[in-house]
Amino acid sequence: MVDERIKLREAAKGTPNITQVVHGSIVIVKRLCGKTNCRCQKGFKHSSLYISQRYKGKTRMIYIPHRSEARVRDFVKNWHKLKAIMDKVTDINIRILTKAKR
Repeated sequence: MVDERIKLREAAKGTPNITQVVHGSIVIVKRLCGKTNCRCQKGFKHSSLYISQRYKGKTRMIYIPHRSEARVRDFVKNWHKLKAIMDKVTDINIRILTKAKR
């Protein structure tokens, strides 16, 4: 059991700051603007960054301004890292709890 608790502490190392996490996936949407002389009409579509996430049972898309792109990418990366750590910690805790004396 002591070995499992050491694994638990090791798994939790490097946990991202909970205040710098966004649950979702980054989506790049490419569109035509509709102006007849715009370069998007020749195949160079306009790109916009969005976060796609499930919220109250529905998928929603949230526009991310260009100035926030790098920060949002870091926050989403932190979410995926946090989720992987939580999955690992859960597996270890289940092993600890199922081996515990009743």
